[in-house]
Amino acid sequence: MFFGMIFANIAFLTETISQKRIKRNVGYAISVVFALAFTYINVNADVIKNIVSNSFLEWIENLFFCSMISVFALSIYFNYKKSTKTFEQYLISVFINIFKTSIIYGILAIGSAIVTAIFIYLILDGRSYTLLLRVEVLILGIYYIPGILYSLYNIEEKISNFSKIVIKYVLETLVIVAFAIIYMYMIKIIVLRDIPSNQIFRILATLFILGCPIWTIVENFKEDTIIDKINKLLPKLFIPFIVLQIYSIGVRILDNGITESRYLCIMLIIFEIIYTIINLRKKENMGEIILVFVAIVIISTIVPYINMYNISQISQYNNLKIFKDKTVYTKEEKQKIYGAYYYLQKTDEGDKLINELLNESEQKEIRNINGEDKSENSNKMQYVSAYTSVDYIDVEGYKKLYTINSSNYYDGQGSLEEVFENLALKVENNNIYVNIYENIKEYMQYGNRLKENFEYINKIQIDDNKKFILTNVSISYDKESKSVEDYRLSGYLLIKE
Repeated sequence: MFFGMIFANIAFLTETISQKRIKRNVGYAISVVFALAFTYINVNADVIKNIVSNSFLEWIENLFFCSMISVFALSIYFNYKKSTKTFEQYLISVFINIFKTSIIYGILAIGSAIVTAIFIYLILDGRSYTLLLRVEVLILGIYYIPGILYSLYNIEEKISNFSKIVIKYVLETLVIVAFAIIYMYMIKIIVLRDIPSNQIFRILATLFILGCPIWTIVENFKEDTIIDKINKLLPKLFIPFIVLQIYSIGVRILDNGITESRYLCIMLIIFEIIYTIINLRKKENMGEIILVFVAIVIISTIVPYINMYNISQISQYNNLKIFKDKTVYTKEEKQKIYGAYYYLQKTDEGDKLINELLNESEQKEIRNINGEDKSENSNKMQYVSAYTSVDYIDVEGYKKLYTINSSNYYDGQGSLEEVFENLALKVENNNIYVNIYENIKEYMQYGNRLKENFEYINKIQIDDNKKFILTNVSISYDKESKSVEDYRLSGYLLIKE
């Protein structure tokens, strides 16, 4: 499936840009090579981790997402170029095609679900309800996804009245109302001299991502109505929103530095500015905004030194250096240092940078900079968890099968022996005592490797009369005192008599 997704994406670009058989075959060969390479890395990631550095493997992962997004965006761009339409006309045609395809898909999905459910109930006696999911996936793959791709180059000339009503009088009206609400909010800020809400950036980003295609499409309807006149003003009316976004994200960067999410916010603002300039000055080149998007994706993910990961790491490292540059810190500086330390701990190169800059006592001081060393408590805790699905249970030789679910929260008050030595697993109104303490100790020795070995050790022969098949285990406990915080167990208990 992974191979097919990559191959289809690159092959779609190949078929878009080339009509000659030889060039297409070369494109297909390149698609196969890339798909095989990425699939091999994905399947053997655990083995490759031992050969290459984590940072290189992370770069390969970024390259994968960058190439998949960029290739698909370029497919849209070249299909637009081949259509010989304006960008607004191309967008509206694609929208109508996808809208019709989605309606048909919805009817097929609902109808197939009803028919399949009846078949399962009447013919299969209520068994194999996974067949329902398989049918839905089949329709998604055979009809809907190819239909979406087909919509990108099968450009319709005629726009129905129904499509016009949905786009112009429903979606566009909602966009205009959203603009009005946000302008009311801006007036409230000015009058009350209030600090903008933290959520305003997300609201404005969502408005642009959803609203921009709509007002771009509506520009194709040149009927000189009141909605058309307002729509022409929307790109200009969005400019104050860009200023509000710059202020909103700027404050957060000044307070806490750059992270990957804030970097992407900056890139979105750059994209909005370029779109606005093109829209106001050279609207006939509006289609080139797709290439701007591709460039932003490449810069953000894989370009050395200026991608979102490198810039974020540099920014947080500079925040951490405040600790060495000063001896007395303000509340804001403490927050910067504390946040930078824990941010860098989560990155591949972060631990190395921290250890080069700070000794152990300085690191402990940073962990205590807000009055509590959270890492000491977290380092004491051990988490053991694993899960496996059971397709069938061999009940030969057993008379009874019970479903077991047991969980409890102890807040560190119960030892492992107390919790698990005589664990009572409740079955309906009966208490059936099952001793699995030795098995629990075995699981805890596996640690993070438990998931890899769980399906081989989850069948517990309690005695000659009882067998326990554990499907889910989750335990958190103190490594030193072995006191349990909480646990969750579930599985099946088989009894012979």
